[in-house]
Amino acid sequence: MLSDKVLAENLDRIDYYTLLGVARDAPLAQIRDAFHKFAIRFHPDQHIDDAETQRRVLKVFKRGSEGYRVLLDPVLRARYDAAVARGESRLSPDAERTKVVGEAKVGSVADEPLPSDIQPLYTQIADSLRRGDVKNAKAFMMLLGRKSNHPKVQALARDVLEAEQNLLRRR
Repeated sequence: MLSDKVLAENLDRIDYYTLLGVARDAPLAQIRDAFHKFAIRFHPDQHIDDAETQRRVLKVFKRGSEGYRVLLDPVLRARYDAAVARGESRLSPDAERTKVVGEAKVGSVADEPLPSDIQPLYTQIADSLRRGDVKNAKAFMMLLGRKSNHPKVQALARDVLEAEQNLLRRR
């Protein structure tokens, strides 16, 4: 594992998965375990003897906490994966705010589980976005969009549209 100094110096080039030491397809339980180990190593309270080291680990710890929060949230994770596919290492504050606004509109309905007939397509769309495969994500979304107006599906549809627009801008 990289030293705190190397991590702090290269933080803007390291994605959340690498920082936490998990694979891109890591399940939530693995992300939680990885963050727990990360927090033990990088929590600033573990480094009170040296102010410079504490400053560096605080910077790393904040970024790791940000990554943990994003990777545990399926909507933010899909947006983040699309951002990584565009070469970004962090999720933009605008993408996070969009999620907060969307959640405020749908309230607790967003916590409802997806119907079993929709879950496989939803997973295929999210996986396609994670891989940066916008074309397949859009195709699956067209199939799923006709079947459901579930808030999670609507949020994923916005992510697919955003990824498609970003892809068109790059051309």
